[in-house]
Amino acid sequence: MTKYLLRAAIVLAIFYVSFVGLIWWAMHQPPETFGRVMKHLPDAVFLVAPFETMWTHARAGHLQTGDLAPDFSLDKLDKSATVQLSSLTAKQPVVLVFGSYT
Repeated sequence: MTKYLLRAAIVLAIFYVSFVGLIWWAMHQPPETFGRVMKHLPDAVFLVAPFETMWTHARAGHLQTGDLAPDFSLDKLDKSATVQLSSLTAKQPVVLVFGSYT
């Protein structure tokens, strides 16, 4: 009986490590890929995997004080045009403020 329990424990440990490895890999992919992987996983993932710790390490980034912001483009609120960060910084300094006003 102990032999079967040990085998079951080893199989479960291998499954758990593989499962956490899949999540770790997905967290290091672009957001679209991460979303595609996560939509197929059950909600219990957040309970059985160290999700918050893994996410914090995966998305930590390597920016230092004085580094330039990565270039990106966004649609205007009225969808009339697209604004690119590099076009704004070429003319004047730009301050980006991220937050919620709700």
